[in-house]
Amino acid sequence: MYRSYFTSIKLSAIIKISRRDRVEELEIEFKNLIEYAVYDRLRSTYFKEAEVITQTNFYIDTKNNAIQSHRIALRIRDTGDSLMMTLKVPQTVGTMEYHGTINPALLDEEVIDPAEIPDNIRQQLEERRIPVDSLYIVGALSTERREISYKGGLLVLDASRYLDAEDYELEYEVSDYDHGLEIFESFLNQQGITSRKPLNKIQRFYARHAMLTSKSL
Repeated sequence: MYRSYFTSIKLSAIIKISRRDRVEELEIEFKNLIEYAVYDRLRSTYFKEAEVITQTNFYIDTKNNAIQSHRIALRIRDTGDSLMMTLKVPQTVGTMEYHGTINPALLDEEVIDPAEIPDNIRQQLEERRIPVDSLYIVGALSTERREISYKGGLLVLDASRYLDAEDYELEYEVSDYDHGLEIFESFLNQQGITSRKPLNKIQRFYARHAMLTSKSL
């Protein structure tokens, strides 16, 4: 169900800024799931001096999964300093992301107030006839992130926890798809890391959520 959308390939490049607090960007990055032993080794070598960034994603949908049925995703990211709502829309290459800052009080509501949804995101939802008055927070995923510059791109090491699950992931964000892919695959080979193209975090969260929900029925 979840494997058919959101490829493991994305690119980071802002292509349009409609307002100071509303941004649209095309993102391309390469991802690979790793075992804890590999994560621990990279953390103590390449990422030894990297700052630890903690962020929590709150995933949003309707009770009948209208967001997922359109093969898109909606989240709120809390970095501790700010709250950003993001709508992810897959493209032929990469994913278009629509961003907007939100009121922190939104996380306290059982149902998302449509008036609090950034205009650029609400427009995209309404174009797909998704009921913006039926959105709610399904659950959360927290990530401990480390980032370093690597050969013209950004190499990222993540440890994520969600719904009693934990996994580890290596990402590489670039500005050129072909060159970035070559560098990332070379790094995996150099480190003896098995290529494991993952479901992205959103997909892994919803897959876990679906499994737990089915068990409770």
